[in-house]
Amino acid sequence: MKVFVAHMTSECNEHVSRDATLDDFLLLYGDECIDAMNIRDIFEGAGMDIVPPIFAGLSPSGMIERAAFDFIADKMLSALREHLSEIDGIYLQLHGASGIRGLDGVSAEHWLVRRTREIVGAHMPIALVMDPHGNVTGDLVYRTNIVRCYRESPHIDTIETERLVAEKLVDLLCRRRPMRPVMRKLPIMVGGERSVSAEEPMRTINRMLDEAEADPRVFSDSYHVGYIRHDDDKLGAAVVVVPNDPADAAHCEQVADRIAAYAWEHREEFRFTGNYDEPDVSVARAVAYPGKTAVITDSGDNCGAGGAGYGTIMLRELLAADLHGKRVLVAGVNDPAACEHLAGVSVGEHVEFDLGVNEDEVSAAVPVAGTLSVVGQAAMASGGQLHTVGASYIVRIDATDIDVLVMPRNVQYGTMEQFAAAGVDFHDYDIVVVKMGYLDTYLIPETAFHVMALTDGPTIQRSEHIPFKRIFRPMWPIDDMDELVYIE
Repeated sequence: MKVFVAHMTSECNEHVSRDATLDDFLLLYGDECIDAMNIRDIFEGAGMDIVPPIFAGLSPSGMIERAAFDFIADKMLSALREHLSEIDGIYLQLHGASGIRGLDGVSAEHWLVRRTREIVGAHMPIALVMDPHGNVTGDLVYRTNIVRCYRESPHIDTIETERLVAEKLVDLLCRRRPMRPVMRKLPIMVGGERSVSAEEPMRTINRMLDEAEADPRVFSDSYHVGYIRHDDDKLGAAVVVVPNDPADAAHCEQVADRIAAYAWEHREEFRFTGNYDEPDVSVARAVAYPGKTAVITDSGDNCGAGGAGYGTIMLRELLAADLHGKRVLVAGVNDPAACEHLAGVSVGEHVEFDLGVNEDEVSAAVPVAGTLSVVGQAAMASGGQLHTVGASYIVRIDATDIDVLVMPRNVQYGTMEQFAAAGVDFHDYDIVVVKMGYLDTYLIPETAFHVMALTDGPTIQRSEHIPFKRIFRPMWPIDDMDELVYIE
């Protein structure tokens, strides 16, 4: 048997001014594509050959240029047509939160699944792995046989879930039977910072999913938080349950209803957790913390949710504050023009320049005078690997203990390896500012104290303030509502 596999992931934020191009993607083919998807041994161990047209990975960004999507889609669908007579099943890793400039329906995932089903016909098995912060609809789910997303946020179970869905597709291919998912689409629309899996209600929802899946009648189940960073008719949460056999459908309907009802009844628990505050108070709290390393997350410019990294709000707050001798790293500010200026400077030289692209109040330029102390590499973290995207620069600002990392892209600094590539040690600082919302997986064990600054920007956490025109209404928490009405 042969399995067709492909990967396209992106979180697209329409509030970011710059569209992503094909050059922004990590593109892999052949064996490199297979290895990056973490499923080679599962399919080959079952005696199945793999047909891998493309791995297209994009760090969270603005919307995607249509030409870039057309290239990726053509690679996938041309290969699918070419190998249609050979393949027995399809395995896709798609995020669920992409946005394509000029594409009817906005979403790459929904478009690709629809076209894939049209090409292969009604009965070929299709398995789909998603991020929980991707949007699902009945149109998407009912064109597939297996749909599952990661359980954990932060996403510590990404590879585990990718491999689990591959194993489930092997099961379906080796023991063919009709398989049609059950879905309940909920009018709940919250961001990732209000749905952390270690906190309620997600902790209990995930426990309910695990318990339901222990029953052999449930082949797979998942809770999809959804995505809120572009206006789309697909927004809203969802429960997806896959029956093991057609006779199990009634039981899975009950499971879906039970989990959906719990999420609705406990919707008020979808709220910020841990420490969070206004930017100036967040700085004061980090300064007051007696140990190190304290982390402030610049949540309105979260590069992990498509933020451009242009924001200078936290740098301005720090410059205005009494830091009581605390050593601070701002990691970082995305400013390609500043990087170009610093590229002509030697380490140790004094520099004066404006930092900030000055598009709006969030990215207002800050006059910087200081010393270029380090030239390093800006590196994206993806699939457990680092991918260099250009030179980065550390500038020590005069008469302060503030180092600012000037970067050429919207890099989210979340691993010790990324800080090392930039030429700094995370733990040399008392306070580090990063472009995140909740703490990312690998930063959690390194952080002694964390406060999320509720900054303005493209990933503003007060999502009730974002104007939506195309979503289902009523939608909680935008609308005050008591009755649960499923989205069709």
